Amino acid sequence: MTIEEEIFARSIPDFVKLVKFGFVKNGSKYSFFGKFLNGDFSADVVVTSGGDVTASVFDVQAGERYLPLRAKSRQSAFVNEVRESYRVFLREIKNACFVVQPFLTDQANRIAREAEALFGDKIDFPFSTAPDYGVFRNPESRKWYGIIMNIPKNKIEKQGRVSKRGAKESARAISAKKSVDKRQDASLSADDAIVEIINVKIDPEKSIELKKRRGFYDAYHMSKKNWITIALDGSVSDSLVIDLLKKSRALVSPRPCRARS
Repeated sequence: MTIEEEIFARSIPDFVKLVKFGFVKNGSKYSFFGKFLNGDFSADVVVTSGGDVTASVFDVQAGERYLPLRAKSRQSAFVNEVRESYRVFLREIKNACFVVQPFLTDQANRIAREAEALFGDKIDFPFSTAPDYGVFRNPESRKWYGIIMNIPKNKIEKQGRVSKRGAKESARAISAKKSVDKRQDASLSADDAIVEIINVKIDPEKSIELKKRRGFYDAYHMSKKNWITIALDGSVSDSLVIDLLKKSRALVSPRPCRARS
């Protein structure tokens, strides 16, 4: 993982804010030149229309690229000082121009936003060992009605293959989750990919029919009778995911008490 991938993981650019910050648009890319560490180093930062961030870092006095920055074997106090100063420089850009998202894939983030707007329930991240697993919780019963996770695709791929469209989102997820460089990403097989999923509670009879369709699987790490897993890779529409999430929320709602006769 590059320093840029580390800093800008789970973030999307606000292009209006980029321009206000000082980025210059050139075609589909936005470029910014800045200095850090008392002006001894400079960086040419490029943000693409797809949200990818790359940069070239230079030693101002030497007038050439500062190669030790990206050499893992270089761990002197000075090199680490340059790295940390560069991270601070990038975080300033991130804080001013980027929006942080809770999940890796576009669909997972859309579902989270729509669910909050529809139900008013803020997603919860209760696991210290899996801080990027988000839980939807019914505020009345405090019970879960959904959980978004990211897992190796081969853990759910026993009943079918994830769609080609989903493979693209999974590839982007690998970059952020697996901390591998772009050349490694290209060489990964489909079965090694990371896919984001959502588990929802469901009527057992409806579960049988849904699992015959693309994008639906036996529940991952939950009761396979009462829960179902949906791949958030575009193979299932947002509207259907939200509908199932709504029904799941109803299933865990407190039942009204019957008056005693």
